[in-house]
Amino acid sequence: MDDRSTLAQADPKRRQGRPSEAERRVIDERLIDAAFEIFSAQGFEAARMDRVAAAAGITKMSLYRRFPGKGELLAAVIQRQAAQLHADIPVPPIAADPVADIKALMWAYRERIGAERMLALQRLALTALREDAVRRALADVRARYVAPVDMLVDAAKADGALPALPTEELREILFDLLVNDAASLPLHGYPSVDDQRRIFRQRWQVLEQGLLQDAATSS
Repeated sequence: MDDRSTLAQADPKRRQGRPSEAERRVIDERLIDAAFEIFSAQGFEAARMDRVAAAAGITKMSLYRRFPGKGELLAAVIQRQAAQLHADIPVPPIAADPVADIKALMWAYRERIGAERMLALQRLALTALREDAVRRALADVRARYVAPVDMLVDAAKADGALPALPTEELREILFDLLVNDAASLPLHGYPSVDDQRRIFRQRWQVLEQGLLQDAATSS
């Protein structure tokens, strides 16, 4: 079964010619969905490309034309999931209260990173870090994550709401305190959104009594 026969089953009138751009995007989405399911169920090492192709309804040759290996395919899964995540999180414009915007953005990150699908994807990525394509995808995702945080941190520093430390240091403090443990909490018996919200509030209070208070005192 090739791409055209798959599309012809969905639309019997279309039996000749190359798939359109829109149809290729549909095939790619189906491939990425199939890859995520098979990688999650079987693990990155054990998963086979021919099984992904069969699950997506295309030939193995068609799959390799799009993605030359499992690393590139997992990278596409990571990029697609990150794009969906960012579509769900509108980046706030610089407003009168950048600290409030930082709080809202970090909670949005924490809530989504702790979701089941994201946890499964993080576990997969950790098993494939030797793949260049996966490392590049993760670096790109990280760059997109941190850019709006850096923008808000700079605005908060300009307002005197955060201390005059390097932006990168402040950003890492925020992520370490407010976001990065979200993936591990379910393993320690804190699986619910209410647990995540409670812990986030506690961490934010620590931030208010530390960095934010220091900035207010020195300004």
